[in-house]
Amino acid sequence: MTEEYALIVKAADCMGCTACEVACKQEHDIPVGPRWIKVTADTPKEIDSRLQLRYSVNHCLHCTNPGCLAVCPSNAITKRNDGIVLIDPALCTGCLSCVDGCPIGVMQFDKDKALAEKCDLCVARHDRGLNPACVDACPTRCIYYGYTYEIFDKAGKPELLSTYKK
Repeated sequence: MTEEYALIVKAADCMGCTACEVACKQEHDIPVGPRWIKVTADTPKEIDSRLQLRYSVNHCLHCTNPGCLAVCPSNAITKRNDGIVLIDPALCTGCLSCVDGCPIGVMQFDKDKALAEKCDLCVARHDRGLNPACVDACPTRCIYYGYTYEIFDKAGKPELLSTYKK
């Protein structure tokens, strides 16, 4: 079995600056509206006897068994051997099955193009040996990218494996 790539965010270290969102939009020329990576503030919670504000960062997880791929009738969604899940815009019919089939609700639909879109882990950068744009833009370095076993070790949270690789 080939090792798969993944991107995880250590939410405890995220300061909600949205630099990852901006970098993604710039890298992919995404207009106002759609966000392939989305930062949202959670409700303040008491953590370690202090009230703290945490952020959620949602993006395509490039699932082990992608729900979007399973329901795509035009075979526009594929999964590479390295785990990166991609959408071929030439094959996408805009039927929205993948949007409904995404278990975490991160699939986007561009109404102007009538195409499904999502995080592609900056595959063009990846293929040149570079990190995704969001990783390099993050000032707190809370976004980890690489082989699953490497990033879960770096993030110090091996239990994330069950959360992030569905």
